[in-house]
Amino acid sequence: MKEQIFLMGGNPPITKYSIVDKIVLSSKIERIVIFTVFRDNWQPYMKKYTEVFQSQFHNLNTDYLLLDTEQIDFDSYLDADLIIIGGGNTEKYIATYVNQEFKNYIDHMLNKGAKVIGFSAGALLLGEKVYVSPNDNSEHQIKIKNGLGVFSQFLISVHYDSWNDKANKDRAEELVDVPIIPLNDHSCLVLDKLGNIIEKID
Repeated sequence: MKEQIFLMGGNPPITKYSIVDKIVLSSKIERIVIFTVFRDNWQPYMKKYTEVFQSQFHNLNTDYLLLDTEQIDFDSYLDADLIIIGGGNTEKYIATYVNQEFKNYIDHMLNKGAKVIGFSAGALLLGEKVYVSPNDNSEHQIKIKNGLGVFSQFLISVHYDSWNDKANKDRAEELVDVPIIPLNDHSCLVLDKLGNIIEKID
């Protein structure tokens, strides 16, 4: 099983080199595509996603795409080696990225061998079902939403430690018929391209 999907429980940068090593293992990364949503001062923040890779690959070609404000031609990004889906407002990310066109792109890229990293909201929306914590929406309610379906045998809970989310996660688990795996801010769940768990790095 090859490590291709990395679900990060928190925000960038990646601080654990055991995770970075898994991502760059046996891969030459030449092009990174980062999907994010517009918010004030978003551009300086993007360096946090890429700095750990720029120190290892000096000729990186990096694209930042905002699907909520731009029309994207996905055929222009079929040579990406690494796809990053950023973090932020989970419901806005779901509204922006959970659609058939983006799902087709991600599925195609995984089949080509590209690696996909989701941070926080970007990790959540990769699941078939998405657990949205009460800490993560303005109504402060547990929500279960539809995601992209890259993995389906479980859901994830992000920022589990910093949000003190155990009680919420346990209640949400009663609403779904698969387990919800907690991810702390510095944790990473590593999957193969079919969404099977290879390992959890805490």
